[in-house]
Amino acid sequence: MSKPVVTEYEVLSEHIRKPLRIALVADLHERRAVDILNLLRAQNPDLILVAGDTLERYYENRYQSTVKRRFNPIRWLIVNLIYYLNCFFMLLRPRRSKPDTKYAYSFLRQAADIAPVYLSLGNHEEELQREDREFFRNNGICCLDNEDAETAVNSNFMLIGGLSNEYDADWLTEFAHKDGLKLLLCHNPNFYDTLHINETDIDLIVSGHNHGGQIRIFSMGVAGAGGKLFPKYDKGIYDGRLVVSAGCSNTAAIPRINNPRELVIINMKKR
Repeated sequence: MSKPVVTEYEVLSEHIRKPLRIALVADLHERRAVDILNLLRAQNPDLILVAGDTLERYYENRYQSTVKRRFNPIRWLIVNLIYYLNCFFMLLRPRRSKPDTKYAYSFLRQAADIAPVYLSLGNHEEELQREDREFFRNNGICCLDNEDAETAVNSNFMLIGGLSNEYDADWLTEFAHKDGLKLLLCHNPNFYDTLHINETDIDLIVSGHNHGGQIRIFSMGVAGAGGKLFPKYDKGIYDGRLVVSAGCSNTAAIPRINNPRELVIINMKKR
């Protein structure tokens, strides 16, 4: 597995009082991530935002049936092609990292010793378990499931919201109309358009989901989540406030090409 990189972005906001250094972690998928954790310690962030798909909590049959309902025949063919290519690479790489809840729990527990951790839920966490929520509470992890929390970090008073994959549009509207500095964890960056987050004044939106497109050609990601080709939001910063991570793990046996795993650092400053 290739070494992860640190990618930095700058976001300006009129609501910032003092510079704020934020770490974005996305798409751990219960893989070992000691190298990401070491980078996180070295970056010394003021705040850690974990934007979904940290755990593997979905029923496989339910997920597959959802995929079948949503995709047209051509896309379904592409998804199957990717699936069988992945199976082929799994034969070549039998020792690749496999998901285990203990890896995710260990990462979060240690991350909480570095800075306050706020976590939202992605499409792989639609069946979150009671023991997961107990772990979050017992280890100081603030899990935001279509809800928001007030906090103060480095003299910045803010609201941090978490939009789940099974989203609550009414909560999102209420959150967007609140005053002051607002940060939103939103695992799926497509919601930026489809839920009209792009029309709000939310200062920062952080996402993951597309894993950078897995293979990047001419700075474009080839395959997004669910087999979508050339996704609009694969990785990077958009509109100066939507930051999309390429992800912290490689869940596919197909190798990443021109697309290393990454820890994202966001430097928020006064506009």
